[in-house]
Amino acid sequence: MKFLTQAGLVLLSIGGLSGMLLYVALDKPKGWLAIKQTSRLRQGHVDALIIGTILLALGALAPLPMSISWVLVISGFYTSLATGALAWWPDWATKSRLGWWIDFGSLSSFALAMTAAMISSFATA
Repeated sequence: MKFLTQAGLVLLSIGGLSGMLLYVALDKPKGWLAIKQTSRLRQGHVDALIIGTILLALGALAPLPMSISWVLVISGFYTSLATGALAWWPDWATKSRLGWWIDFGSLSSFALAMTAAMISSFATA
């Protein structure tokens, strides 16, 4: 099994587990398990599922250079986990300029790596 496919399966598992947590949290009073914003948990759940599906599809589709694969995995994991973590710390990204730049860099890296993956898949076809 390819590295990218395995990473996609792990993110899908994280998405499933966060979905179970979200399901339980919606029936509990506000502030349960110190969750401040369930909407952020929901967004992290959706991000993990979508990014996991993208990684799974890319891993099955075409052989990509390891550099592109690593950028996709690292930025994809960071994006989905950091978005979910905002449920507990909603002002983390805006509190410090460094946090904002890390988020911006992660999202930009994922977008650029997706573009590189598309170009690479045409080059190997």
